[in-house]
Amino acid sequence: MSLDGIMASMDLTALLRLQQFADSALPVGGAAHSFGLESLVEWGMLDADGVQQVLLDYVEETGAIEAAYCARSSELAGGADLEAWIALNQELGARKLARESRDASAAMGRRFLNLAAHATRIELIERASESTSETHLAASFGLTAGALDIDAKSAAAAYLQQSATALVSCCQRLLPLGQTRAHQILWDIKPAIVRIAQAAQLSQLSCFTPLLDVASGRHPLLHTRLFMS
Repeated sequence: MSLDGIMASMDLTALLRLQQFADSALPVGGAAHSFGLESLVEWGMLDADGVQQVLLDYVEETGAIEAAYCARSSELAGGADLEAWIALNQELGARKLARESRDASAAMGRRFLNLAAHATRIELIERASESTSETHLAASFGLTAGALDIDAKSAAAAYLQQSATALVSCCQRLLPLGQTRAHQILWDIKPAIVRIAQAAQLSQLSCFTPLLDVASGRHPLLHTRLFMS
């Protein structure tokens, strides 16, 4: 099924709500984090020509993990099982080896929940936003999507699109990457996003991103920094 086919299964109101929450400009702090990409640029390991491959690798590895947790969170919303959802957040946090990326994900997740609770006034999301436990962006996005009756695969695809768009924007600030090329990259990786969203399941997950983990962990050591992580 194509991304168009996934979106066709939703009504227009749900689609518009999903688009709003999947906007990379949503004020949850996404523009403040590079998740290690700034370190790679500083070390001379990432240039404009390499952005597409790095983004594709990111979606294939980290993206697959987060899409699975996003999809599962969407499913848990149907049963309003906040206890299981909080445990899911703890599990996702344990998979994020670099403290900087883990803290960024948790901070963005908290801001996303607060914004979603205020906008939707849905009890489940309001209760989740009141939790004192660590809440990650992928899981918070999925829970909100599920509470809005958006299916799990659509939620995962939209989340991955948001993540990729935010990272491309980050690269535009770090590298001579023009608007036309940036949008071509986002267009070209959409088949991978759809494939990963369709396969998003927690069983048999694996992720191997040692370079990004090291880059994120050593980000605070950079002499000058544009991003927080």
